[in-house]
Amino acid sequence: MKLAVLLLIAVSGLVQSQQVFLTTPPKVIHQTEPEYTKEALNAKIQGTITLSAVVDVDGVASEIRLVQTLGKGLDEKAVDCLKQWRFYPATSYGKAFPAQVTIEVHFRLPPENSK
Repeated sequence: MKLAVLLLIAVSGLVQSQQVFLTTPPKVIHQTEPEYTKEALNAKIQGTITLSAVVDVDGVASEIRLVQTLGKGLDEKAVDCLKQWRFYPATSYGKAFPAQVTIEVHFRLPPENSK
């Protein structure tokens, strides 16, 4: 019986220590779709823009930088789009902290413009 109690206490301690050291990355909770520019639609440009940002403790992206671009006004549209996204912030030890993220914003032509 004493062994069972000691084992239960040991397992309980392990579970609690895992919870204490748990770190989670930011998670998207609201995402908007990017808008195309007329110039990009006319040029039939599609692809992916990669952005680097910091997700603050309030769940908003800041310090947004372009890593991979497409041009024709789509880069600015991707930044505007990311500013509207909302995140659960990263947490460590149960406390939110600012975290660096890399985000891909995809531009795909609507079916009527892809031909």
